[in-house]
Amino acid sequence: MTSINENDQIDQDKVQSFLQLHTASQHRIYGFIMSLVSNWADSDDVYQETLSVLWKKFDEFVPGTNFLSWAFKIAHFQVLSYRAKKKIHRKYFSQAVVEKLSEVANSSASDSDLPRQALRKCVKKLPEQEKHLLALRYEDGATIKKIAQRIQRSVNTLYKTYSRIHVQLFNCIRKQLDWDRLD
Repeated sequence: MTSINENDQIDQDKVQSFLQLHTASQHRIYGFIMSLVSNWADSDDVYQETLSVLWKKFDEFVPGTNFLSWAFKIAHFQVLSYRAKKKIHRKYFSQAVVEKLSEVANSSASDSDLPRQALRKCVKKLPEQEKHLLALRYEDGATIKKIAQRIQRSVNTLYKTYSRIHVQLFNCIRKQLDWDRLD
């Protein structure tokens, strides 16, 4: 029979392992979700749901395999669930584009860095003010509300600005990776 202390140690090891893997991948998982959802608030919700499922299914993850690839698959299904709940069909991207993004993200998780390279090129093309807004958004502890207060804009205006920047970046990446043929 396993003692309480041994069970606590097993649980602590599981928590520690999950936290290490998640922490190393969290920005890429969120970025993947954002690329499919294209709305900050909804992306946050889908990310939280994905994180919950990752934890619930963590016992199914095989140590030594690619955590990011496994997480992308779960995130992909969470995005599909989100789209079904919101009844989003062609509002943002066709199903073929969603599938291609998932495919590219999974290959990126293992060995390809093409989408990230395309993103870097596209960010460089943005006006300085938009680059600055992106930099603010990805600072530790940054929230839309804090950024809005800092730059003296309304939260609603800032959400719209970030949404426009996201669409602009997505279209640029799409052109660079020749995804136009999928629509």
